This record gives sequence, C-alpha cells and structure tokens, in this order.
Amino acid sequence: MFPIRRTGNRKEDVMATKTDRREEARRKAADRRAEQQRSRTRRWWLLGAAVVIVLAAVTTITVTALTRGNDTAPTASGVTAAPPWPAPADAAARAKAAGLEVAGMEGAALHTHQHLSVSVDAKPVAVPANIGVDVQRGGMSALHTHDTSGIVHVESAKVQPFTLGQLFTEWNVTLRDGQVGGYVDGRNDRHVAVFVNGTRTTTPLPDLELQDQQDIAIVITRGSGTPIAPAPFDWSTAS
Repeated sequence: MFPIRRTGNRKEDVMATKTDRREEARRKAADRRAEQQRSRTRRWWLLGAAVVIVLAAVTTITVTALTRGNDTAPTASGVTAAPPWPAPADAAARAKAAGLEVAGMEGAALHTHQHLSVSVDAKPVAVPANIGVDVQRGGMSALHTHDTSGIVHVESAKVQPFTLGQLFTEWNVTLRDGQVGGYVDGRNDRHVAVFVNGTRTTTPLPDLELQDQQDIAIVITRGSGTPIAPAPFDWSTAS
C-alpha cells in the first residue's frame, strides 16, 4: 500500500488519498496482466513440449515398424537370420508353439496339400523335410512336410483352419507381415512379396489360411525391380 500523504488540508488530504488508491489499483491491474501473460507463456511452452514428445514417440514407432516389420500383425516366432533354415530338432516344442501337437497317427478328417516356395534374389530357399515331424519319437503334427519338394501336408483329425504362420512357427522361422526370417520389406532396399496362385496378396503373412492345392510363393528381392511370381507349380508332378 502507498502511504497516505497528510498535508494538513482536509480537502487536499482527501484528493491525495484518492490518487493513492488509483495508483494502487493501476499497479494491481498491471501485476494481474503481467501474471496472465506469464501464465499464457507457460502454457505455450508446455504445449510445445508436449508436441515435441508426441512427435518423438511417433518417429520412434515408425522407425521401429520399418526396421522390425509390422509388430501389430500376428507373428510366427523363430529365427531372424538368413537361410538356410533347417527343420528344427525339437519338432514337438515347435508344434506346441504353433498351437498344434505331435500325434502318433495322421488325421483323416481334413486332408489337403499346399505348395510353398521361397526365393531370395532369384535363388530358391529349401523348404526342408520333416517340418512338424518328430523323427526321434516317430510322431507328427497335423501340419507337416515329408520331403524337400515344398509340398505341405495337412492331415488333421478334425476340420479346422491352418495358417502359414503355424507352418513357419513349426519351421522356427520368423514370419511377420512384411518380414520373413531376417528379411524385412523396406529395410536395406529389400522387398518381400507373397503370391498365392500367381496373384500378389496383401493378407498378413501369418494369417494366410492354407487351402487345398494352394500355390504360395514368397519372393524376396533387392532394388527397384518389381517382384514377379514364379511359374505355377505343376500339381501333376506331386506324389
């Protein structure tokens, strides 16, 4: 508060008091305006910091997606190395990871076949024999291979869907949407394309449901060229 000036003159004293009060009111108003300006500045700084944090988080998620494939899609667990990809020794454990079990006999309720081919830079990658087969104990899962022809067998005791993701989990090779093993679409100039019966599919790879006499080709290339589907599989040669 400003001190009240006393002049000895009552009229002058009253006028001085009013002047002091006006000065006090103006000072308080100026203080309020200054505080409001400081509050607005603080809010803008906080908003700017929040925007920076959000942008950083989005950038991190985008980079992670580009370098690891699409983690939001279903995933077939396994190795992320380059081929060759041999059949794993622990067939029973891999079948369990795929939601399947190794049984002593093949089922007969559902019996279908698919052909799977994988190529990297136009070189074929072997699909090994005995995926889903426990050679030591003599059993196999409903989803398995017998040889290196690329023919996949579904021999199930009950009718149910089977997926490419289950096969790759049994094979112990990582399969994500846009990723096969250590190859990720868009990373290191790589392209991962999947063709079903000669037509490129956009179905997330682990979700691809296996149908009878289905020809599945995974084509992994490098550079600007467009991946091309291989020649159709000749089912008349299948044993």
